[in-house]
Amino acid sequence: MVSRITEERTKALAAEVAQAQGNTPMATHFVERLDTGNPYFLVILGEPGSSGAIVTVDAVSGTIASSAQLERIKDPWLPDEARAAELAECKLSSKSRLVWRPSRASLSPFYPLWELTCESGLVFIDYSGKVWRTLPLAGPGTDHLSL
Repeated sequence: MVSRITEERTKALAAEVAQAQGNTPMATHFVERLDTGNPYFLVILGEPGSSGAIVTVDAVSGTIASSAQLERIKDPWLPDEARAAELAECKLSSKSRLVWRPSRASLSPFYPLWELTCESGLVFIDYSGKVWRTLPLAGPGTDHLSL
């Protein structure tokens, strides 16, 4: 297993960005990548309903990977684990985690997916609540990836 920075260190890094942008950290989420990239922390800066920013912090190196300004912060930014299980009609989730890789379900690391292992198999839930049974690769002429 790859060592990673702590959530506290992530919040400190995000606070540096927040001070520069005049925002405070609202939420921090750990996201595992399904491609070859490092896992990352997704940090939402600002207050719900107001402008703010979103930042990804590499969980291994601690570097700011990307950031963007937000006109309005939606609350919640992502469905929580319980809501994701409800949307997936998953009665017994043996494993759940936030994941990301480029796909038609999400082209941006700012929008990770819930991955749930349910009695019916692997299910993904995107930020809008859409249920995906597979993650179609991004781009024309690509096949589905069944994980």
